[in-house]
Amino acid sequence: MSTAIERLRRRRAGCLAAGLLLLASGRASAAEPRLFSFATSKGLAVKILQDNDLPFIHAQLLIYLNGAPQTHLSQAIVQLALINMFERSLDSPPSNLMEMLRRQGGDFLVEQNPEFVKISLNFLPDRLSSFSRLLKEIFTYQSFHLNKFNASKERFWPLFMKGRDWKKEIALALCYQQLVGNFYFSNRFLPREVIDGVNMAQARSFLLRTFRPDNALLVLKGKLNPYLVLGMIEKDLPQPERRAERPRPATPALNSARRIFILNVEQPEPPMVFWFDAAPPAADPAFLPYAVGNFSLFGFPAGRIYHSERNRLLSEGYKVDTETVHLKHFTLFCNYLRLNYADLENFLLLVEQERKRFAVRPIERKEYLDALNHTLGQAQVASSRFSHDLQAEIDRFHGPGEKGQVPRPAAEMFQDVSFNRVLQALDEQMGSRQRPGAREKGIVVIVGSADQVLNSLKFLKTEAIELSIE
Repeated sequence: MSTAIERLRRRRAGCLAAGLLLLASGRASAAEPRLFSFATSKGLAVKILQDNDLPFIHAQLLIYLNGAPQTHLSQAIVQLALINMFERSLDSPPSNLMEMLRRQGGDFLVEQNPEFVKISLNFLPDRLSSFSRLLKEIFTYQSFHLNKFNASKERFWPLFMKGRDWKKEIALALCYQQLVGNFYFSNRFLPREVIDGVNMAQARSFLLRTFRPDNALLVLKGKLNPYLVLGMIEKDLPQPERRAERPRPATPALNSARRIFILNVEQPEPPMVFWFDAAPPAADPAFLPYAVGNFSLFGFPAGRIYHSERNRLLSEGYKVDTETVHLKHFTLFCNYLRLNYADLENFLLLVEQERKRFAVRPIERKEYLDALNHTLGQAQVASSRFSHDLQAEIDRFHGPGEKGQVPRPAAEMFQDVSFNRVLQALDEQMGSRQRPGAREKGIVVIVGSADQVLNSLKFLKTEAIELSIE
C-alpha cells in the first residue's frame, strides 16, 4: 500500500515538474520574438517579428534596384529621386510624403547600397494605422515640383555629402562595380553635366519601375498583431501595374583580384584607405572561415598587422575599423582607417605581406579562438539592440532554398565549422592552394589627393584609376 502511495506521489511530482517546466518554457518562448512571414496580394513580402517587450515599432523597407548595368545617368537618377523624396531641407513646396513622415514621428533614415534602398523608421504603436498609408505614399510618390527638383540638382553635392559617410558609400559602390564586372566609373563620379541633364520625367520613370510592392521587402518588429498589420497593409497598398516577366538575374561571378583605386578629393584631412574582401552570404556556414581570416588579419588588437615586426600602426595611434556589408548574394568586409600619406605604402605592403604569410603560417588555434570570442562578444552586444535580429531574416529572404529553415547567428554556426575547415578555406583564399598565377584578392580604395597618393606609392605595383568629385 505504501509503495503504491509513493508511486502516486512520484507521478504527481513528475507531472508537477513537467508542468512547471512547460510553463517556464512557455514564458521563455513568449519573451522571444515570434516570426510571421506573409506575402500580400500586391506582391510585397512582409516579415513580422512579434516582440511584446519593445515599446515602439521598428520598420525596415527594402526596395531593390533592378540590377541592370549601372551608368552615370542611372546613378544620378537614383540619388536625385531619393533627395527629392526624403531630404528635409528641400521640402518647399511641402510634399505629402514628408508631412506624413513628420506625423509618423520623424525618426527615419534612408540608406542606399549598390543593390537596394533601405528606409528605416521608428514610431509609436498608436501610429500603426497611419504607417500603412505612409507605405502607399512611398509606392505612389508623385510630389515632384520643378523648383525643388532644380534645387536638388544645384545643391546636389552638399546634399549628397550631408549627414552620411559619403566616402565609404562611394568606395563601396566602386568596389561593388569592380567585383560584379559592372564597372561604370570613368574619370569622375557623377559629373555635373550628367546631374544637370536629369529631368523629372526620368526620376518619375525610375520610381514607377522600382518603387513597387512586388519589388520590396518589409520587416516589422514590435508589439504587433501580425494579422491586423497584414490587413492594414493589404487594404492600403496600391496595385502595381503589370510588367513583363524578366528572367531572374544569375548570381554574379565575383572578380575579386586585387586592384587599387584612387578617389581624388582635394581636402586638407589625411587620406582614408578602404580594404574590401568578398565572402559568402552571412547566413551561409561558408562565411565563417572568411570572418575568422578577416579578424585574424585586421582585428584590433589581436590582428596580425598589429603584431608584425614592421608594424607602425600602434606606435602611430592607428586603428583599423571593420564593418560587414550584407548584400543579396555575398558579403563584403569593409576595413578602413585614416592615416598619413607617408604611411600609405607601408600599410598596403604590410597587409599584402601578412596575407601572403597565411600560406606558410596558417591560422593558429589561438587566432581561431580569438575570432570566436570576438564573434560571440558581438552577438551578445547586438542582442541588446532592438534591430539585431532583423538582418538574419533579411539574409534568409535572400538565400535560395532556405525559406523554411530558421537562420542562426554566426556565433552559433561556429559549432558546425571546425578549425580544419577554417584552415582549408583560408588556404584556398590566400594560401598555397590558390590557382597558379592568381592575383592577391582584396579591392583597395584610397580617398585623398591623387597627386600625394601617387607620390607615396613608389614601390607598390598597382592598377590605379583616378576618380574625382566636384
